[in-house]
Amino acid sequence: YRLRPASSYPLPEEALANPVCGMLGGGTWSDVTSPTTAPVAGSVFVRGYAGLNDVTWSGQENTFSTSRVLAFLEGLERYAGTHRRGRTTPVTGSWTELRADAVDPAVCGLYDPLTYRDDPLVDPFDPDRAIPWEWGWSLRDDKPVLVPSRLVYYSAGLAADNFVFECSNGCAIGGGLEEAVLGGLLELIERDAFLNAWYGNARLAEIDLATVGGRAAPAMAERAALQGYDVHAFDNRVDLAVPVVTALAVRRDGGIGALSFAAAASLDPRAAVEGALSEVLTYIPHLSRQTEERRDELEAMADDFDRVRHLKDHAQLYGLPRMTAHADSYLNPLAVRPFGEVYRDWETTGRPRTGDLRDDLRAVIGELARAGHDVIAVDQTTPEQERMGLRTVATLAPGLLPIDFGWNRRRAPFMPRLRTALRRGGHRTTDLTEAGMRMVPHPFP
Repeated sequence: YRLRPASSYPLPEEALANPVCGMLGGGTWSDVTSPTTAPVAGSVFVRGYAGLNDVTWSGQENTFSTSRVLAFLEGLERYAGTHRRGRTTPVTGSWTELRADAVDPAVCGLYDPLTYRDDPLVDPFDPDRAIPWEWGWSLRDDKPVLVPSRLVYYSAGLAADNFVFECSNGCAIGGGLEEAVLGGLLELIERDAFLNAWYGNARLAEIDLATVGGRAAPAMAERAALQGYDVHAFDNRVDLAVPVVTALAVRRDGGIGALSFAAAASLDPRAAVEGALSEVLTYIPHLSRQTEERRDELEAMADDFDRVRHLKDHAQLYGLPRMTAHADSYLNPLAVRPFGEVYRDWETTGRPRTGDLRDDLRAVIGELARAGHDVIAVDQTTPEQERMGLRTVATLAPGLLPIDFGWNRRRAPFMPRLRTALRRGGHRTTDLTEAGMRMVPHPFP
C-alpha cells in the first residue's frame, strides 16, 4: 500500500539521526549478527508527562537497506505522534461543553477504578474538567470531530488530562493522507483482534504455512527452525473481515525463550502472514538472553502480575517456560487449515480489486462502520514531513480494544466489545463473561 517506493522519499538521514542535533536521536544501529532478519533501529528520549520516555523506532526486513528506510519512516511517525509539532492549535474545554462535536473518551476505554485509586500518575476522567482537544475528521460521518489531545499526542499531556497513557497504536505515515489512514486503521484492527483473542481465550485456526505460496513464508520458517523454534500463523479475524494474522514462535526444547508472539493486518492475506512472521523472527534470536538476564525479575512478575509495568515486560515474560500454560489455546489450535481455504471468501467476495487505494480505504472504513464504530483521522503531519512528501495521522475507531502496556493500566477487559466481538464473529454462541476471560498480561511485543 505504498503510493511510491519507500526508498524514493528524500530522507535526510544524517540530519535526522546524529549525536549532536538529531531529531530522532544519536544514530542507528544494525544488528549484523541477527540470523533471522536484518533489523535496523534507533531511539530518542522524549519528554512526557511522567518524565523521559525512550521512544524506539525500527525496521525489520530481509535487507538492511530496506530496514533502514523503514526505520527512519517509523521514527518520523513517532516524532509526529509524541508531541504536537504542526501548525494546529488545540481547543480547550470540558467534554460536557463540547460533547456535540467531541468523542466520548469513555467509549475509547478507561482504566479500572482501582487503577485510578492506586496509580498516582493517573486520575479518573471528569467530563466537567477542561482538557485540550484536537480537531479530526470522521470518515464515517464526513464531519469534523474533536478528539482528546491525550489520545493523539501520546507523550504530551497535562495534569488535567491524565486519564490514560496512550501509545502509537493507530498512528501511521504514508505518501498521502489516504495511505497513512489505511495504515493506521489496519494497525487498530490488528491490535483489537489480538486482544480479543487473547483476553477472550479464543481457539483460532492455524494456517498451514506450506500452503501459503511464495518463497518468503517457508524461508522464514526455515530460519526460525535453525534457531530451534517452530513458527505458527493463526487466522486471528474476530468479527471483521480484514485479514489479521498472529504469529507464534515456540522453542522446541521448551527452554528459556519459550514463546514469542507478533501480529499483522493487511488486505493481502499473504502479506499479513509474512508480516507477522517477519516480526516474530526479529525477536527470537535475543529472547532467551533477554529472559535469562531478567529471570528473577520475570519470575516475580509471573507470581504477581502487578509487577508487569513496561512494554518490554509483556513479551519477555513469555520467555519463561512456565508461562506456556497461559497460551494453551495457541498451542492447541482449533484446526490446521490450508491458506486458500482460510481466505477463500475474502479473496472471492471481500477483498477490493480495483487497485485504487481509496477503494481499499473505503472498504476498511465500511467494515468498521458496519460493526458500529466511527472512524476518525487526525492529521499529525509536521512541516518537515510535508516537505519530504509524507503525511502522518492518528486514527481512532472508538470502541475497538486499545493496546496497553502495564498490567494495572489496561482498558480492554473493561470494554463492551471484549464481551460481544467473539460472539459476533461466530467464535462463541454467547457473550464472553468475566469468568471466561484469560486475565493474564498479553504477550504483544
